Amino acid sequence: MKNKRIIIVGIVLVVVLISLFFLFKKNVTTYETYNTDSPSRLEGVHLIVSDLDKISAFYQQVIGFDILTEEQSKVTLTADGHTPLLVLEEVEDTVERPLGTTGLYHFAILMPDHASLGTMLLHLSETKYPMQGAANHQYSDALYLADPDGNGVEIYADLPPTSWERDKDGGYVGGTNPIDFEKLVEEASPSWMGLPEDTRVGHMHLQASELEITEQFYVDGLGFDITSKGNGSLFLSKDSYHHHIALNTWAGTGLPAPPSNSRGLKKFTIIFTQEELDEAKLQLKRLEFPFDEKEDSIIVQDPSGNTLHIVTK
Repeated sequence: MKNKRIIIVGIVLVVVLISLFFLFKKNVTTYETYNTDSPSRLEGVHLIVSDLDKISAFYQQVIGFDILTEEQSKVTLTADGHTPLLVLEEVEDTVERPLGTTGLYHFAILMPDHASLGTMLLHLSETKYPMQGAANHQYSDALYLADPDGNGVEIYADLPPTSWERDKDGGYVGGTNPIDFEKLVEEASPSWMGLPEDTRVGHMHLQASELEITEQFYVDGLGFDITSKGNGSLFLSKDSYHHHIALNTWAGTGLPAPPSNSRGLKKFTIIFTQEELDEAKLQLKRLEFPFDEKEDSIIVQDPSGNTLHIVTK
């Protein structure tokens, strides 16, 4: 009788353990890791500036861009000699972008590695150009400053994608932690030679008017994935990146778009595959977001008035 009870208890324990195993296995979700060989998704950040010579000199001498093309009132800047990463344009009768409007929070320059970021840190220190901050975000290390017109600029390098943590909902876990400056300087190259050729526009961070319709536009309309959401912000990406687009309402909700003759962000370019662009056009029409169609591209404004030029490559 005693042996029979032991057998029954053993069977029950085995059944419980098997049930727990399959319950745990069912609730474990695996997520795709970002592939660092993924193609760039952003380029052509177009800014309207107050003084073309002054702002162009800043982006060349302080940031390290090279001139790709130069016109009377417009300069296109590059890092590799052929990819247009930044466009600066001077227009008559512009005004400073009013406070309490939507638009650029910052655009982010992605360095290829931490050695390059360390070299940039030393260079910024030598130029004595004022920085606004620095942070470890758990998936990247970032330096922050603003150009002479007040446009926010982030310069950052990613940490290895295998180290990026996800929360219970699958979003990336970010933070604002101190950077290990000593380690960053140790990794730096001895001399600054401008931006490395494989520098990218890593992401765009925009001030939004309201996040619900913004999410509908970018997620349902353009097919971006949500990588983080909460505290008045929305982070979005393609290819399992931590974010290509970030939006926030930290300055308040219901903000109007700036006047059309404001300085600051005019538009930026997003790169889609042909299949992604075709699907985006279908969804934007379904959701009644208007857009202008050109050959292999569209121009569309998000619900906050930020202009996107979506192209295929």
